[in-house]
Amino acid sequence: MYIRVATPSDAPAIAALHAASWRIAYRGALSDEYLAGDIVSERNSVWAERFRSPPHTQHVAVAEVDNQLVGFACAYAGNDPRWGALLDNIHVTHALQRQGIGTQLMSSVASWCAKHHSHQGLFLWVLQSNAPAQHFYENLGAVNAGSDIWLPPGGGTVPRFRYAWQNVKLLLEKCG
Repeated sequence: MYIRVATPSDAPAIAALHAASWRIAYRGALSDEYLAGDIVSERNSVWAERFRSPPHTQHVAVAEVDNQLVGFACAYAGNDPRWGALLDNIHVTHALQRQGIGTQLMSSVASWCAKHHSHQGLFLWVLQSNAPAQHFYENLGAVNAGSDIWLPPGGGTVPRFRYAWQNVKLLLEKCG
């Protein structure tokens, strides 16, 4: 496995993985109509825009196995004055989950945060219905630090938890 910084040419593969991951992990949370729709095109638009004019605070890492993109993570430094950098996305090909790819992506994000924004923490939002993801973050030292409601594409409301690391060095140690 190889972790590297993403390039604009990765956008279509990232979008396809993003859509496939949502169709599996968000079944029951997002509307069936939305998940059955053309979310690949929608995610293509999102990722094309993210690479077209990325803020200097954006970091996107991808994981490759045999030159195939099998995971990605996207973070934004300085997203919140209290919680720090936002891990906006992390997805791994369903068939390759629980093989360390997600942990390596988390390590990449934590390293980037520690290098460029060491005074900040890191946080993310995870659906309350996604117990496997919550367990993954807890094993990496994150704490449940609150909740709110997500207004997802396709409509509806979805309860979610904020998971946070006050110091990314703790996350780096757990990933080590």
